[in-house]
Amino acid sequence: MAKRKSLGLEWCPTAPADFLKLGRSEQAKNYPDMRQAYIDAVNQKYPEAVVFETAKRVGFWEIRTQSEAVTWKRWQEIYPQVCAEHASGAEFALPKEKQLEYSHTPLQPNSPMAAKVEEFLAQFKRKGAGA
Repeated sequence: MAKRKSLGLEWCPTAPADFLKLGRSEQAKNYPDMRQAYIDAVNQKYPEAVVFETAKRVGFWEIRTQSEAVTWKRWQEIYPQVCAEHASGAEFALPKEKQLEYSHTPLQPNSPMAAKVEEFLAQFKRKGAGA
C-alpha cells in the first residue's frame, strides 16, 4: 500500500518510518477511528468485526470494569494489530444474535387446562355479581 501510494507523491518517503506511516494511514482509512471504536466497545456496540475482535482481546469484562486509563492504553496496542491482521486477510466475524421465537398457542376449549381456567374465572364472576 505504501509503495503504491508513494508513487503518486511529489516526494518519495526518505525514512523507513515515513514509509510505514504512509502505509498505515492508508490502512486506517478502511477501519473505524480508534477512539470511536473504543467508545463503541465500551457501550457494547460492535459496528465492525475488528471492533468486536479487539474488544474480545482486551477483554469484555475488563472494558466494563477497569478504568479507562488501563483499557484505553491496551486498546491502543491491540486495535492496530487487529486491523493489520484483517488487512492481511484474517477473517473476524460478529457473533450472530439468537432470538427465541415467541409463539402464542391459544387455549383450546377441549384441553384439560380449559376447565381449570374456567373454574378460576368463575370465582371472580361470582364475587363481582354478589357485590
